[in-house]
Amino acid sequence: MIDKKTAEDFKYMRINRKDISELFEGNLMSLSLDEPVMVESFDLINVLKAFKEKKISTEELVDWVNIIWFSDLFDYNDDQADSISSVMSKLEELDENGNVLSTEDVNVYIEALKNNKEVLE
Repeated sequence: MIDKKTAEDFKYMRINRKDISELFEGNLMSLSLDEPVMVESFDLINVLKAFKEKKISTEELVDWVNIIWFSDLFDYNDDQADSISSVMSKLEELDENGNVLSTEDVNVYIEALKNNKEVLE
């Protein structure tokens, strides 16, 4: 079982997928918490800014998105869930088609999150 502090460390990018994998052998997606860690719009904005400033790679961004999106460790703030989900969905597509994330796209996603709006095609 994972503890809340470790999940929060991952959310805030103090540890990465490799670090968490070493702590918890096996399938990361099978981990859960009694009370999931809340993800707010500003958490995703911070990750997007880190990507934009080249502090993290596309692979690290996709790893973060996949664990936040597909594990039972995290949940979204209800008031921001539609906006967060729409951006996460777009970012998750990077993994599937090998798309490149442009600075313009990052800016659109950040603005959508700041304004609590969904990203539409």
